[in-house]
Amino acid sequence: YTWFTVPSLVAIIALLVGLVVTALSVARERELGTFDQLMVSPLSAPEILIGKTVPPLIIGHAHATLYVLVAVFLFGVPFRGSLVFLYASLFVYLAAVIGVGLFISSLAKTQQQAILGAFLFMSPAVILSGFATPIENMPEWLQILSYPNPLRHFMVILRGSFLKGLPAEEVLVHLAPMAVVAALTLSGAAALFRKRME
Repeated sequence: YTWFTVPSLVAIIALLVGLVVTALSVARERELGTFDQLMVSPLSAPEILIGKTVPPLIIGHAHATLYVLVAVFLFGVPFRGSLVFLYASLFVYLAAVIGVGLFISSLAKTQQQAILGAFLFMSPAVILSGFATPIENMPEWLQILSYPNPLRHFMVILRGSFLKGLPAEEVLVHLAPMAVVAALTLSGAAALFRKRME
């Protein structure tokens, strides 16, 4: 039970940290009035997006590293996979989560709306991730709904890296959907930023 649950918590905590920190960033600035100042600055929309993406990426990697160390050295969960594959997957996973957070924050006008939007995404994401119930046991339509969920794919990579040394081909199979989600959400957030700058 410990070996199965503890690695999964790494993904869920990374989701919580990355999503909430990002979702609140733009909404808070909009409430304080500093976002309008940012919009009239010489920075372009992609530069603003990079500035909003890098800090949550660093925080997410720091948290994930801490929890991986705790899982291995405190709970004794074996790590049989590749750290390179794990951190490459973590980067793409956090990019997808941050993209969702930025998309939510660019739509929300207040911090309250942003936090509600974040939890509106997070609850179904955790339920459809396979954390508590195996995805194979879900109805077929729910399995299809879970496919764009980045948490589902990172959960497979994380558990596989810890418990069975997931091969590169399997990592790539689950990395591709996360990369698509990251590209779509970050592009959408950049488009919304650009629209507000016009």
